[in-house]
Amino acid sequence: MNRRQLLGTLAAGAAVGVAGCETDDIPAIPPAETETESQPTPTETQTPSAQTPMTPQPALDNGSFEDGLTGWTVGRDLPTDPNAESDQPVASDVSVTTDHAVDGAHSCALFLDGRQDDGTLWVQQRTTLDDTDRLAVDYYSEQESFNIITKAAAYAGPDPGRALTEADFDTSAAIEDHAGWKTYEYDVSHNGIGLVAVGISVVWETELTRYLDNVRLQ
Repeated sequence: MNRRQLLGTLAAGAAVGVAGCETDDIPAIPPAETETESQPTPTETQTPSAQTPMTPQPALDNGSFEDGLTGWTVGRDLPTDPNAESDQPVASDVSVTTDHAVDGAHSCALFLDGRQDDGTLWVQQRTTLDDTDRLAVDYYSEQESFNIITKAAAYAGPDPGRALTEADFDTSAAIEDHAGWKTYEYDVSHNGIGLVAVGISVVWETELTRYLDNVRLQ
């Protein structure tokens, strides 16, 4: 083999070697998708790194009486029944009914013999009043009347450590100033554990039943 043939053979072998390196030995360029794999997923992007916990809202147990009178106890400040043989208070009753309701299917029905032109009947429960500005409760009136027959009775404040009396309640609002349901609101200025009580106080000499529902702290 002459010198020119030898050089040609070597050049051809070198070309084959280079081609083999391009297909077998040189690693492939990573696909473009690898650049996006390190990016956060949509869920990671939308989730804040830190969340501020929500302040718990004050709440009453069974405020709409859907579980009967659970959480509530009954309170009374009643006159003596003059027709009774002994010193018995006038007739009264507290129950849960489906006759009228504004929140859920039940409300609290309060019956009171008010023929002595006196008497206050209510339900109450102890609860925390922290971060509470108002007590709200809905009362039902069958019809509007110019006569003041019953008044809403509400209390939200410290637990006095004794039985409440009519004098402890805010009785400034008449129930018969409307027909249907109406919300009554009362300021709350006490913090810590306290007492919430809502009911009725009789003004007119008659036997009556009034309804309240949706008791809540705001």
